[in-house]
Amino acid sequence: MPLRSDWSGLPCPIARGLDVLGDPWVVVVLREVFTGNTRFDGLRSALGIADTVLSSRLARMVEHGLLERRPYKEGGRTRREYALTERGEATLPVLHALARWGRDSGGAPGMEMRVFCTDCGGEASSADWCVTCSQPLTRENTAWRKPRTPHVLRPLAPGAAPVEDPAPAAD
Repeated sequence: MPLRSDWSGLPCPIARGLDVLGDPWVVVVLREVFTGNTRFDGLRSALGIADTVLSSRLARMVEHGLLERRPYKEGGRTRREYALTERGEATLPVLHALARWGRDSGGAPGMEMRVFCTDCGGEASSADWCVTCSQPLTRENTAWRKPRTPHVLRPLAPGAAPVEDPAPAAD
């Protein structure tokens, strides 16, 4: 029995978007993959998610074109990791907006995520645009300060250098 109705054919773009991104596990898996956590074991460990739940969400994300499976060798065995597709990367402003809304609506102390532009080092005040340097926020020029790592920003783009938090906010 499905957990909810299929909204993929509805005329409303918000409903169609929620059909793919409305599952909280999908959103936090995207967050992890954006930060470079692309392997099943790493995702399971970071999220504390059951294998069956993670497997089904990853399959659905591949089916909807957010992620693609890529083979890698480990211990002589071929395994799979997950990479963002162009469609998956297009969810970045949605994640930024959720992070800003969650942070600004009175979440638990210390559980914040701040979005920074790595081009100028400024904190983003928009979900999709750096108003300081007038550039779109993309995977290549965006970093987050994630929960449980209050002073370290993880780069989103593979190989990008971390950006130092200029002045940790008093939360």
